[in-house]
Amino acid sequence: PYIILGIIALFVIMGISSSIFYTIGPSERAIIFYKFGMGLDKDNVIAQGFHMKAPWNDLYVYSVNETSSDENMDVLDKSGLSIHVDITVRYNPMPDKIGYIHEKFTKNYVTVLVIPEVRSTVRQVMGRYTAEEIYSTKRAEVETAIRTETEKILQQNFVNSPAVLIRSILLPEQIKGAIEN
Repeated sequence: PYIILGIIALFVIMGISSSIFYTIGPSERAIIFYKFGMGLDKDNVIAQGFHMKAPWNDLYVYSVNETSSDENMDVLDKSGLSIHVDITVRYNPMPDKIGYIHEKFTKNYVTVLVIPEVRSTVRQVMGRYTAEEIYSTKRAEVETAIRTETEKILQQNFVNSPAVLIRSILLPEQIKGAIEN
């Protein structure tokens, strides 16, 4: 009887082991939601390695490595001309603050926070300059202003943004010809 009970217990443990044992990879961090306890444990971020949890608790794993996103958008310059801009933003969540990100934005913080803030900042900054300045003389200044303003907003929400890069700028043909002349 003890052998049979031992075998049954082994099968039960093997059956629920995927919800008890988990592994966090090198570029990941995790938080746990305790259903029958304190709820979301925002401050206890779980680092890489092999861990255990109660099977009824929920585990949320976040990738904390730096990733990038490309955005194509049309913006208006200072004089109201339409400019097509391709932007790349590099970002990552602050590893020790993913609990706060999850509480406020959930796992889709990129589509809820990062992309809208970048788009808004690009429109605001590019609206301060003329098409000629954006295209030629003040491109570096525009990039710097976009990066610093985006970084400030994202860091308030626990996301790092080391770079916002302008990949390409397409001007209306008449403005492009005037600049080239």
